Amino acid sequence: MSATEPLVSETLAGVSTLEIPPTEAAPRGGSEAEPAPKPETRPEIDRQAALRALRNLEATEARLERNAKRDVDEARGKLVQELLPVLDNLDRTIRAAHASRSDPAMLEGVRLVRHQLDGVLRGYGVERIDAIDHRFDPGLHEAIGVTVVSDPRRHGVVVQQAEPGYRFTGKLLRPAKVTVGKFVAPAEPGYRPLWR
Repeated sequence: MSATEPLVSETLAGVSTLEIPPTEAAPRGGSEAEPAPKPETRPEIDRQAALRALRNLEATEARLERNAKRDVDEARGKLVQELLPVLDNLDRTIRAAHASRSDPAMLEGVRLVRHQLDGVLRGYGVERIDAIDHRFDPGLHEAIGVTVVSDPRRHGVVVQQAEPGYRFTGKLLRPAKVTVGKFVAPAEPGYRPLWR
């Protein structure tokens, strides 16, 4: 034996013990095995990734659009809420001028300004809620008082309105401030309360 032979046999012995995974499945039991599924090709993977990215982009655009619309509606709502007291003051001015029989030209001018402001608010989607002669609805009205009524049909009905309510884009901006009727049956003749 030469000096190189043991080295070759040791190297070959090491190689023969290495485990090399098979590249193809060998048929078992005499039947042919189905071929292994092919991995997806690179263009197909790229196409799916592009479709996912496109769906994500569309969802992000829709979300940004919804958020922008909500922000614009909130800003408009704040502006409208700040203008409602101006409209209320114009209504009070008109009532006071009418009651004191002030200058008719000035009264007409204030009415025109009030009508113009009301038109601008309606253009932005503001809806006035008048409550008189409607049943009290805590979702639309704020009761600031109760008054006795003699007609039982007026029980729970708004009899006076201090300020109208307003809706904006379907949401209640401000409830109407109202006085609600309460029916109290008249006392029978000869009735005397015990606590006198």
